[in-house]
Amino acid sequence: MTVPTRIADRFDAVQAALLCSVCGGQRHYVPEIGGLRCDSCGTESAISDEAHPDPRLEQAYDPSDWEAEPPEVDHAHRCETCGGEVVFVGRAVSERCPYCDGAVVLFGGHAHFVPSGLIPFGNSRNQVMDKMAAWLHGRWAAPSDLATRAQDGHLAAVYAPFWTFDASKAIDYTGAKRSGRGKNARSTMVSGHLFMNFDDVIIAASDHVTPALRDGIMHGFDPNWLRPYRPEYLAGFAAELHGTRVSEGLTALRRDLKVKIEKRIRDKIGGNVNQVTYRAQTSDIRFRRVLLPLWILHYHYGGKPKRIVVSGIDGRCFGERPYSFGKLLAYSAAVVLGAFVLGAVIGAGLAPG
Repeated sequence: MTVPTRIADRFDAVQAALLCSVCGGQRHYVPEIGGLRCDSCGTESAISDEAHPDPRLEQAYDPSDWEAEPPEVDHAHRCETCGGEVVFVGRAVSERCPYCDGAVVLFGGHAHFVPSGLIPFGNSRNQVMDKMAAWLHGRWAAPSDLATRAQDGHLAAVYAPFWTFDASKAIDYTGAKRSGRGKNARSTMVSGHLFMNFDDVIIAASDHVTPALRDGIMHGFDPNWLRPYRPEYLAGFAAELHGTRVSEGLTALRRDLKVKIEKRIRDKIGGNVNQVTYRAQTSDIRFRRVLLPLWILHYHYGGKPKRIVVSGIDGRCFGERPYSFGKLLAYSAAVVLGAFVLGAVIGAGLAPG
C-alpha cells in the first residue's frame, strides 16, 4: 500500500533540496545569473531542466478528464487583509502579502494545482528600482517629492498564476446596420458566419490579479521563455499557485473574448452597426497553467496606499501616482495665457491697417 506524502514532509524535502552542497546554507534564485546562489558562501549553481517535460507544450481540454483532476497540496500563507494565498519557497523573504502588503499567516491543507511552467524573474531588485525611478520622473504633473516617498515603500516580488488558452470559434452573428440620416435613416438586419482562432490568450487565474496587472504583463509573454515548474525558480520569491479548475478559466476566457468577437463582427458588417448578437461554437481548446513574475512596490502618498508594478519579464512599468495641485494649476494658467497671447496675435493680424 502506498503511504501518502504528508504536507510537512514534502515541504521539508523542497527546503532541503535548496541547501548549498558546499556549506549547507540556504540558496535563492538570482535573476542576473539565471541560477541559485548560496546566502552564506556565495556558491552559484545552475538549474537543470533537462529531465522535465517541455513547458511550451499545451494540454487538450476534455471536461470529463480535467474536472476530476486531483489538485496538489502545498504549504502556504494567507493574507489577513485581502485573503491572498502565497507560497514562500526557501528562506522566509517576507511577512507581507505581495498583492496588498497586508500581514500573512501560515496555514496548510489548501488545494492547489501544479503549473506546467513559469517564466523566471529576468530583472534584479536594483534594476527594478531604476525602472520605477525613471517611470516616476517621467510622470506629468507629479509632486516633487514623489520619487523620495516611493523609495520608502515596500518592494515585493511574486509569481502570479495565469492561464494560456488556444481556441477556435465558429460564430453565427446578426447585427443592425444603420444607413442614411434623419428621416432617411434605416436599419437593415445583417447576418453571417465567421471563424476565429485564438492563440496564447492570457487569462488571470487569481482574483488578486487585476486587469491592469494582467494587461501590463501579457505583452511580454513568449512561450519560448517558459521553463518547467521547479521550486528552485521560486526560491527567495513568493508565489500564488493555481487554485481553480480549467472550466473556471474558460468562463473568464469567454468574458475576455466577447469584446474581441463583437469588434470583429462590427468590422465584418462595416459601417454604423448596433444590436450585435452571436452564438459561438468553441473547439480545439488547449491550455497551460503558468506562473508569471511581477514586482510590486507598495507606498503611501497623502495617507493613501498606492502601487507601482514592473513586469519581471520585460521590465514594463505601470502603476498609480498622485498629482501636484500646484503644478496642475500652473499648467492650466500657462495654457490659458498661451491661448490669450495667440488670440491677441491673430487679432492684431486681422485688425484693419
